[in-house]
Amino acid sequence: MTYTDAAELTASADIAATIDAMRATPAKPSLAATFPTHGRHWGRTSPLPLRITRAARRLAHVGGMLPEGCTAKDMERVRCNHRVHVEAIKEILGTLWSFRLLGWLPSDTNYFEYDRITEIVAAGTQRPKDTQDLMPDWFIRRHSVDELRYFRDGKPV
Repeated sequence: MTYTDAAELTASADIAATIDAMRATPAKPSLAATFPTHGRHWGRTSPLPLRITRAARRLAHVGGMLPEGCTAKDMERVRCNHRVHVEAIKEILGTLWSFRLLGWLPSDTNYFEYDRITEIVAAGTQRPKDTQDLMPDWFIRRHSVDELRYFRDGKPV
């Protein structure tokens, strides 16, 4: 018997032992089984205003504020992921388009709640050159100075 033959026999024995070990029931549960779970995705159980805000942000960034609009696939994904009805999606898209016509940009939806966006649209407020004063404190603390400058300029980070 040559050296390679012995190595091949050892390798095939190791593979067989590995397959047998994978088929056998483990003696104790896996570490993942010990983690607490709620059974449902946390975002699906969020309050409706928060889900609508997240849906508006997502729609704004996938084309809801462009003349071409967003695709049906994107709208379906938002409907399923955020548990928002079709009528609410239509309303969100109309509000986002009005928001865009007032000069606001998709990056502005990152720091506004949907309720604030509807207030801006209802008041007909044009976008100022510098939006630093409109950014909430939690948003300013979360981002660096350079990132905040990009948001104020309306550029993607």
